[in-house]
Amino acid sequence: MQLNSKKELTPVVFGETSVKILKTRIGANVLAFEQHWHDRLELHLITSGSLELCCDDKITIVNKNELSIVSPTMLHSGRSGSNGYECYVIMFEVADLYNGTVSAKQYIEPIINGKIQFKHKTDNSEIVTLASQIVEMQLNHKNYHPLETVGCLYRLLGLLCEHCIDVNLSSPQKFESIDNILNYINSNFTKNISSSSVSQHFGYDKSYFCRKFKKATGITVTNYIKTQRLEHARRLLEKTKESIRHISISCGFIDAAYFTNCFKSAYNMSPTKYRNDYIRQKK
Repeated sequence: MQLNSKKELTPVVFGETSVKILKTRIGANVLAFEQHWHDRLELHLITSGSLELCCDDKITIVNKNELSIVSPTMLHSGRSGSNGYECYVIMFEVADLYNGTVSAKQYIEPIINGKIQFKHKTDNSEIVTLASQIVEMQLNHKNYHPLETVGCLYRLLGLLCEHCIDVNLSSPQKFESIDNILNYINSNFTKNISSSSVSQHFGYDKSYFCRKFKKATGITVTNYIKTQRLEHARRLLEKTKESIRHISISCGFIDAAYFTNCFKSAYNMSPTKYRNDYIRQKK
C-alpha cells in the first residue's frame, strides 16, 4: 500500500537569483491548489480579490495588497474568494541563502529546519513593498544585477523574522520528513515496532508525532504499521506454504489469533480461506 505524502514532486527551476515568480489568475470560489507541502518558502502577493489559504487546518483570508506566507514543509491548500484573485507567487529556497555566518545560523538555519515558522499572512507595508520590488526585479531582470535580488531576499527574510514569526507554530522541534518515517516503518514493520517506538526513534513526544503523522498521511501510525504487515502476510500466503502461525509472527503480529482477526477485518475472509481461494484461481 503506497501513501501519498503530499510532497510536491515537480521541481521548480530557479535562475541565478534563486527566486521564481509566477503570475496567477484564479476564478471565483474554486480550489486554487490542492493540499501539499514543499521545502521552499512561498509567498502570494495578492493584487486583486482574495485567497483563502488553509495551513494546518487554519483558514486565513489574504486580501489585495496583503502577502501570504507559506513556511517550508507547511502543509497547505488554497481556494479563491467570491471574486477570484490575481497574485504573484514568489518562490525561493531558503537553503540557497545559507552561508555559514552567525546570523545565518541564528535565523536562516532555524527556518530551514522548521524551528522558525511564520504567520500565514502580513499586511506590513515594508514587507509588501519589498515583495513587490522583488517581483519587479525578476520581471525586468535585465535592468537589475542578480545580486541586487539576492540582497532583497536577505532583507525580506530579516523583515519576516522581525515582524512575522509565529510563536505558536515555531518550536524547538522539526517534524522529520514523512518520507523518511514511512521508509523506516516499511523497513521495520516485521519487528516489534509501535507508534511509541517509532516516535521515540525519531525523538518526538508520542501524541505530537501521531498527530503530525496522521495529518501528513491521512492514517494513524498504528493502522499504517498494521496495513504494511497485512499486505506482507497476504503476499506470503500467496507465495509460500508456511503455517498461519509462522506467517503471523514473521509479519510482526503478537499471535495467530490476533493476526486472523485483523486479516478478516481487512479482507473479509480468514487467511486460510484467502490462501485456498488463491490456489484455486491459479489452477
